[in-house]
Amino acid sequence: MSLLPILRRKAFWMLDFFKGKPIKKAYLEIRKIDEMASDNSYIHNYQLERWQKLKEHACSTVGFYRRYSKCDFKEFPVITKNDIRENQELFFSSSFRKENLIQMSTSGSTGTPFICYQDFRKKKSVNAEIIYYSEKVDYKLGENLSYIRAIVKQNKKSALKQFLQNQTLINCGELSDDGIEQLIRSLQDVSKKGKITLLGYASTYTAIKDYAQRKNISCIPNCNITGIISGSDMLFDETRQGISQLFGNVEVVSRYSNEENGVIGQDEGINNVFPINEANYLVEILDEQGDNVQDGNLGRIVITDLYNYAMPMIRYDTGDIGAIDLIEINGRKKRCICNFSGRKVDVIYDSKGSALSPHLITNQMWAFTDITQFQVIQKDATRYNIKLNVPEKFDREDELIALMRSLLGGDAQICIERVHEIPVLASGKRRYIVNECKKEIK
Repeated sequence: MSLLPILRRKAFWMLDFFKGKPIKKAYLEIRKIDEMASDNSYIHNYQLERWQKLKEHACSTVGFYRRYSKCDFKEFPVITKNDIRENQELFFSSSFRKENLIQMSTSGSTGTPFICYQDFRKKKSVNAEIIYYSEKVDYKLGENLSYIRAIVKQNKKSALKQFLQNQTLINCGELSDDGIEQLIRSLQDVSKKGKITLLGYASTYTAIKDYAQRKNISCIPNCNITGIISGSDMLFDETRQGISQLFGNVEVVSRYSNEENGVIGQDEGINNVFPINEANYLVEILDEQGDNVQDGNLGRIVITDLYNYAMPMIRYDTGDIGAIDLIEINGRKKRCICNFSGRKVDVIYDSKGSALSPHLITNQMWAFTDITQFQVIQKDATRYNIKLNVPEKFDREDELIALMRSLLGGDAQICIERVHEIPVLASGKRRYIVNECKKEIK
């Protein structure tokens, strides 16, 4: 066994120790609460104390919340991405300077580009979440975390930073057979250095599974993968089973998380049912009128992030649909059952017929923060429509077309259509990538 992961692990915790153990303390709290039943009085008191501190801070330093200092939790308004986008300065705490914060960008699961900020303590809390929940699939701190994602300027990391963090970014922008073969070679190269835990989009895992089926591949060799984590969209049972078999019958889990907050839950035992990270988040399920629905009934997933003081997100509508119920895990544990039907994404093709990851498109939209909503539609082999809900003053259409043409092909015909609203599905979510020209991957 290589000594390098052990040395990395010891160095990580030693550095954390000299900084006051922010990650270790957060990690131990997450583990302690995750091992308790949800009705344990410790959890109730812990969440109440965290909420009171967050409320006091938000109401005294954040412009939007000053008027709510005498309000109970349920009297705070439900906020959305658009509320924050349109009034961003009102959501900043005066206790922080923006240049000292960590910027988080996301295209959003509804095609709504969004930027928020996290303070140092919140970021360390997210680090603790990733360590704790990754350990549930046999990850050990110091080993490699390999992220399969569509790499754009906003999420790209230098080779030095990847080495220091012991992470590897593997691009999955192209999902043609050639693209998947290159992805597999990258995994095999990383595996030469030791064990890896794999994180990626469910849609990418599906593409790998489909590729293996077409090629009659039952096992992908020389990949030292100890666990696989899926996120972003629905992980179907067929994909979960197929990808597990391909990489040596390793455990595959689905994680419910987002860029702006962190890890809200991760399934175990029951597929796509997520015991809630009650140490860091309060989770509500609300109807359209803002009232709580009965346990087990679907509604809007609304969370309160107990640790982001730079940009407090109190009763934040994630844009997701789901339900809360109880399950027997270490006693009766709250679980979130997500309805990912609104997160449907299509694979689209460039003008040469090569499949592209939908996330390659959406991640590029991070650069256009003034876009309220978008939807990219492939009409035929070379023709694409982009629907934009944007302010009247938006003047970056030529820049957007040039960027999309660089992804879709020089002969791609791209039409921009301005709309007031992009229709939602029955689930209340929007499809942000739509393929109306179904064809086989080359």
